[in-house]
Amino acid sequence: MTTIEAVTGSTPAAATSPAAKPKAVENPGAVLDRDAFLKLLVAQLRNQDPSAPVDASQMVAQSAQLTMVDRLNDIADTLTSSAAGDRLAVAGGMIGREITFGTGSAQSTAMVESVSVDGDTLVLRTSIGDVPIEAVSGIRPGRVA
Repeated sequence: MTTIEAVTGSTPAAATSPAAKPKAVENPGAVLDRDAFLKLLVAQLRNQDPSAPVDASQMVAQSAQLTMVDRLNDIADTLTSSAAGDRLAVAGGMIGREITFGTGSAQSTAMVESVSVDGDTLVLRTSIGDVPIEAVSGIRPGRVA
């Protein structure tokens, strides 16, 4: 089995024959993910020439690169969840404040009663309806009862 067979599941002849139509690339700008990297590494080990095996230092370097990518992905995930929490905390600080939202002459004012997350959007709940935080054009302290 060649590297092409291991990764694509097809033979080299099928992959290069004129009758075989190339499949459309789903995401041409995508980077090699962890699973694809491991598949290539295993294919490389299976198909190496026994008289000239892969250099051990290259294997260590590839393992170190994989570990580094895993750690960077962990850091990115942590930062993403931290940023979402920070955004929610900031929006939570708007509870009890009066917001202005809308465009031009169609602006409205309402008191923020609660905050929720709808997908990637923070939504401020008011007595007159839900307002995406991106629509807010002004914030004032709440009215004193």
